[in-house]
Amino acid sequence: MKQLLLAAMLVVGSICPLTFPSAISAKESANSQVLFTNVNIFDGKTDKLAIGQDVLVEENLIKQIGKGLEANEGATIIDGKGRTLMPGLIDGHAHVMLNGSYSQIETNMDLTDLAYRATRVMERFLMDGFTAVRDMGGPAFGLQRNIDAGFVLGPRLYPSGAFISQTSGHGDFRDRADGGFSAALPGDVSNFQRFGIGTVADGVPAVLAATRLNLRNGATQIKIMAGGGGSSRFDPMDTTQFSKEETCAIVEATKDWGTYVAAHVFTDRAMNRLMECGVKSFEHAFFMTEATMKKIAENGIYVVPQMWGLSPDLAKNPLMPKEKLPMLAQLQKEYGDLGKKLVKHGVKVVFASDYVGVFSDAERARRYELWWRTQAFGSNFEVLKQLTSIAGELLALSGPRNPYKAGKQGVIEEGAYADILLVNGNPLKDIAVIGGNEKWFDADPEYKPIDTLHLIMKDGKIYKNTL
Repeated sequence: MKQLLLAAMLVVGSICPLTFPSAISAKESANSQVLFTNVNIFDGKTDKLAIGQDVLVEENLIKQIGKGLEANEGATIIDGKGRTLMPGLIDGHAHVMLNGSYSQIETNMDLTDLAYRATRVMERFLMDGFTAVRDMGGPAFGLQRNIDAGFVLGPRLYPSGAFISQTSGHGDFRDRADGGFSAALPGDVSNFQRFGIGTVADGVPAVLAATRLNLRNGATQIKIMAGGGGSSRFDPMDTTQFSKEETCAIVEATKDWGTYVAAHVFTDRAMNRLMECGVKSFEHAFFMTEATMKKIAENGIYVVPQMWGLSPDLAKNPLMPKEKLPMLAQLQKEYGDLGKKLVKHGVKVVFASDYVGVFSDAERARRYELWWRTQAFGSNFEVLKQLTSIAGELLALSGPRNPYKAGKQGVIEEGAYADILLVNGNPLKDIAVIGGNEKWFDADPEYKPIDTLHLIMKDGKIYKNTL
């Protein structure tokens, strides 16, 4: 019987090599110490590794960093054997509940479909080394609660709730026939609104109600649509959306709750309006002048661009309409040096995958984005900061609305959260060791673990250990 049980365990392990702690064992491991010995540390802020260090974790925080550290009797000792110990990664702009195509969401899915799929999305985020994700539009409040309660595997989640859009804005996904021909009779709403992915609001009273509803539901920050976009059909990218009065009203209501507003935006004109009202985070923000970059840096505003939007490989997307290819090529020519200019002017930049759709598409895009950013910014170090320390600063802007306030995120330092990766290789020299891949649409569509990512710890709990 014992041999049969062992054989069964080996078969299960060969089919599903990723194993996770139960809620009980994870809790027990968090209450003891874990000592990492002989590791080379990337701390999230320094452009070199600290060689031959030890890191002591107690419960869910980093207690001590140094050489020759000792742990309590019974502590877990992990010999790093010269591997790189680094902070867990942070995705500053994702849509974990938008896990089907737009047409599927509008015609053939309901909220339970999105919720079940989101558990897979979050598990794979964690297995790719992401210990925190800022969700920038979607009904992710229940998902966050269940991750924190230990019922769902995944990173810390910062939900925005429904993104707020004006009529004809980037969040208005109704068909023309749904929109009506009179503002007094706006017609039907889209599934994006029914499911709480987005909300359409016009005028100060309406945008205040939408903002306060998200805050009531547990939003850690508010997301607004301040300009046009590529995925919506009736709002050209050059448009500026929401009046100054509406925008400033949203910002003030959000400040009343101690947190901040993030805005989908592309153009100079829209960005300058947002700065006047005190918006703290610009999502995408591709088409800015250097004068605007300087103002953004002076105001301490974070820019959260998905750089694949300026990649020539985007033209390989089988869903890309051929008539858009000339415009895409022109934009890439004009703004292809955006990353290096942002670094030049000292703008705080945060990593963003911002890909929606089926699982393999999102994962391939995320890993491609890791690699492409090293080309766009010309430095692995810049990209690693965007994934760790700078992203951690952005998460902390949620202030009292931040559900994870016990320690810093995105850094390896005493008192920070024990969100830790142990990697075989040096990501400062090779981004592939944390999953970066120069292939995108031609990458393997099947999910595969990152072999060089040997250990993943979140909140002091070990979720992957292949040592």
